[in-house]
Amino acid sequence: MKVYLGDLFHTWTKGGIWTIPLNVGYVGSYLKKKMAESGIDAQIRLFKDPYKLLDAIDDNPPDVVGLGFFVWNDKINKFIFDHIKEKHPKICTVGGGPRFTNINANLEGAKIFFDQHRNCDVFTINQGEKGFYNVAKQLHDCSYNLKDLKKISIPGAIVNNAYEKKINILNCDENLHIGKNIGTLEDLNDIPSPYLTGMLDEFFEDRYAPIIETNRSCPYRCTFCAWGIGTQKLQQFREQRVLDEIEYIAKRCKKNTTVFIADANFGILERDAIFAKKIFEVHKKYGWPQNVSVQWNKTRPDRIKKVAKEFNGIAPVGASMQSLNKDVLTAIKRKNLTHEQIIQLQLELKNHGIDDRSYTELILGLPEETKESHLNSIRTLIDYRFEVWNYFLHLLPGTEMDNKFNREKYFKKTVYRLHDNSYGVYRGKKVFESQETVGETSTMPHEDFKYFRFFHFLIQMMWSKRWYYYFLILLRKRYNIHPVDFLAEAAEMAKSENSIFYPVYKEFMSDYTEAENFQTEKELEEYWTKPENFQRLKDGTYGKLNMLYTYKVVLEYKDLFSKFLLSVCEQFVDLKKLNKDTFLTECEEIMKFQNCKFLNFKNNNELIYEFKEPFKFDIFHWILSDFKVLNKNKGSKPRDYTFYLTENKKNTIDTQLKSNKSGSLNSKLRDMTVYTSTDQFFYDVRLS
Repeated sequence: MKVYLGDLFHTWTKGGIWTIPLNVGYVGSYLKKKMAESGIDAQIRLFKDPYKLLDAIDDNPPDVVGLGFFVWNDKINKFIFDHIKEKHPKICTVGGGPRFTNINANLEGAKIFFDQHRNCDVFTINQGEKGFYNVAKQLHDCSYNLKDLKKISIPGAIVNNAYEKKINILNCDENLHIGKNIGTLEDLNDIPSPYLTGMLDEFFEDRYAPIIETNRSCPYRCTFCAWGIGTQKLQQFREQRVLDEIEYIAKRCKKNTTVFIADANFGILERDAIFAKKIFEVHKKYGWPQNVSVQWNKTRPDRIKKVAKEFNGIAPVGASMQSLNKDVLTAIKRKNLTHEQIIQLQLELKNHGIDDRSYTELILGLPEETKESHLNSIRTLIDYRFEVWNYFLHLLPGTEMDNKFNREKYFKKTVYRLHDNSYGVYRGKKVFESQETVGETSTMPHEDFKYFRFFHFLIQMMWSKRWYYYFLILLRKRYNIHPVDFLAEAAEMAKSENSIFYPVYKEFMSDYTEAENFQTEKELEEYWTKPENFQRLKDGTYGKLNMLYTYKVVLEYKDLFSKFLLSVCEQFVDLKKLNKDTFLTECEEIMKFQNCKFLNFKNNNELIYEFKEPFKFDIFHWILSDFKVLNKNKGSKPRDYTFYLTENKKNTIDTQLKSNKSGSLNSKLRDMTVYTSTDQFFYDVRLS
């Protein structure tokens, strides 16, 4: 049996985050083992690139093509399956992934999916290893006769036996067979490691970032998330197996500097500290990884602290909140760390020297959230010195949030926007992936969402991504001007046509209004198909707005934005009864220092490794005093500061810039920003 498995990602842009396809690696590894036990030789090939998969299908057609369905590849998967049924109708097409869970693996849910994906023959439910094996074994036993296969109800899968053009709810029983729930594997270690068996070796030859999974499931059941649905208990891969995988990957990964840990709650188990220690050991031994992306445990700060210490600074520490509003947390079945736990965690991390790396996440558009409660959450978390990441709520198929009851009760309006880096041209056809996001709720009108779109951009750029962090700290520590208040004023002033920053604000909001608020996926496709709009995708001049405009400011409008911020500062002189000259002079000096800290490029493409600038104030002492004492240099003479990149930063940045083939520097920097430390984008500083 010849099987092609794909965890596809749109590689057309040459940008984005490319990850090793561990998920289909598990499916293929398990299938090969189980088929061998039945005396069947299963030849497995894994794919990430849609172009390579299309060529392989046409050049050497397999018996089965299985694709993992996620929000970033739904349409390209459909295109692949449509192509297969047109050119190679005997191939069995199988979908998998979180598109179906126990929540929507029913006739109504199946109708919605198979109406849109008529050329998907079978879809496995929940974790895919057992279900996919059942499908492949049944196909073999049916002598590869698809018509016979599609008459059967297969445990752990939904079989599409419809041949007419439409499926309706009245004929679902005839056309869609919902297989019985088969649960999860008894032991995850029944899956041979696709790393240690060499199944994933080819992906080390390109820019793919490794993924490591140490356990599966999630004990929490947040209604907006599909993680853990269909599982009853936390399952673990053997400790030594994981340690061996870390060593194996570290020896081979030369073209990427990041590793992703795929656990829903890393730090939930005591042994996770052992894995963190091992990752830091290979970081020191091989220079890999430079960054670790982690989904942290939600309720055990003591274990978070232990694991964070073992990572020793290469993994940002997070305590995701989503909201601090008690009504919201009740509605989404969420439990957070308490304020006391957060404060204690912050204190202990600070004592270990990693306080400036901690972050949290908030979701705008959750049930019962209001403009005031969301702003209060941001204000509170900034007071804890967290980086604050804000996201608009996505409604994901297979989650409780997506069901009819929740949609009708909480959400008045949803809209579609393009998924970042998820589009391309395949065999002459343009393919676009979309996200369904909430645009209005029962407690937040659309105007509030519109307000927060620009406000979130300012928060992310200036505070969370640290591009103006020292400047905001100056305002907070020396003049009692809270970042939320300052940025709220900045957002209001930017809207004025008299503002020097208005043209940039207008461009930002135009992108939001025109390109993020489609009523249907068809409208989205029509908009981006237009030559002038599609050209922006080709050029890399469109992407996630927050980061797109962050790098517009940093690369194109730095001086303009600095002048704008100083004009906002002037609004607080009378309000706070400040000495205008002293206040603005300090603001100018810290802003100059902040601007020098950014990565600088010559001719907008050649990275500058080192340069000098004079400063009137003793900024080093100010930082070391926890931002309390800002004095002029002795004798009031300017002193030169040298801004430079360490060898480690040089190597890390150069590796990332070279591996990303996008023609747009803005696009490259956006991709580099997503899962890596903000620290890499700033120079180290010393007195000259």
